[in-house]
Amino acid sequence: MSRDYEILFIVRPELDEEQVNASVKSVEDLIRNLGGEVQRTDLWGRRRLAYEVSHLREGHYVLVEFELESDRIEDLKNSLKISETVFRFLVTRRPEKASRAAEPPSRARTERAPEPQAVAGPEATAEPETASVGAEEET
Repeated sequence: MSRDYEILFIVRPELDEEQVNASVKSVEDLIRNLGGEVQRTDLWGRRRLAYEVSHLREGHYVLVEFELESDRIEDLKNSLKISETVFRFLVTRRPEKASRAAEPPSRARTERAPEPQAVAGPEATAEPETASVGAEEET
């Protein structure tokens, strides 16, 4: 079944604009060769990384929205792992279009929240009890 995905990837910072565009085109071609359809490509430009990666502090960020069969995502990831120009990437599944349309619109809250009541006595300083959240049991 074909699903909507997006990939955010970072291209090496030493590449010039022409080489970055060639790298973006190669990722788009890879998606198409796997049977997908590129819907939108957004070049964010050169940005500073949150932390140093392989002695790199900057990179060219690119976001591509695409549609692809879910069983082909691993092939896409494996191909990008050996890319010489893309050094980081993240593929995520976008929400289903039908589920977004089915959501009711948010309503502004018209009621005021009740005012907190002052409590006198020792129970006012006691820590509130919290429910413990247990780990799910393995079956």
